[in-house]
Amino acid sequence: MLFGVLNFGCATKPITETARKPKSTASEFGQWRGSGSASRTLVTEKGSKQENWTVNLEVVSRVPGFGRIEVTGAMGVYGGTIAWNKKETRILLPGQRKFVIAPNSYRAFNAILPFPISPGEVEAIMFDRDFDARALAARKITCRDQEPLQICTSADGFSLQRSRGFEEVDFEVKTSDGGKVKMRLKPITAKVQEREELWELGPPRGFKIIEQ
Repeated sequence: MLFGVLNFGCATKPITETARKPKSTASEFGQWRGSGSASRTLVTEKGSKQENWTVNLEVVSRVPGFGRIEVTGAMGVYGGTIAWNKKETRILLPGQRKFVIAPNSYRAFNAILPFPISPGEVEAIMFDRDFDARALAARKITCRDQEPLQICTSADGFSLQRSRGFEEVDFEVKTSDGGKVKMRLKPITAKVQEREELWELGPPRGFKIIEQ
């Protein structure tokens, strides 16, 4: 999972409020940069404690079906790369020397995230588009609009809250076991030229390949 696997580091900073403008959803290609925090409650024989990480992301995506996320942690330490296309999702984990290949489902990011979310749902968050209601219903997740937010929950304690109608992307995910990921990302003028290589990712020599 994200916690420990990417080993981001401990210090976290609150996400500060900034002015936001109405978001345009017309574009099919976008690039975002932002930061946030991840946390979990770790239970041991000596009791429980809260662990926290700083997370920095660079996201590039084309809808529908393509995306790439570069992850860094505290002090700019490289944490990993995620890339997906219409065929599959690939995840490079340098700290573990692992390379994960997963089908494009809500389990695509199981190797790094403590909650279910599909590449298509990540695209919906980034481009401020509607989730696939049928796919969420199959997982017993229901959503309600509470302006300016959308809140999606399930009976097992999963909660996803995201902003709607703004240029910046704000979202927060919580799980029943105390896990939480909170991010804010700002769209930036595309500094990365769109090309097919963005959606491709291969395993470095010596990495263990895991097919899910």
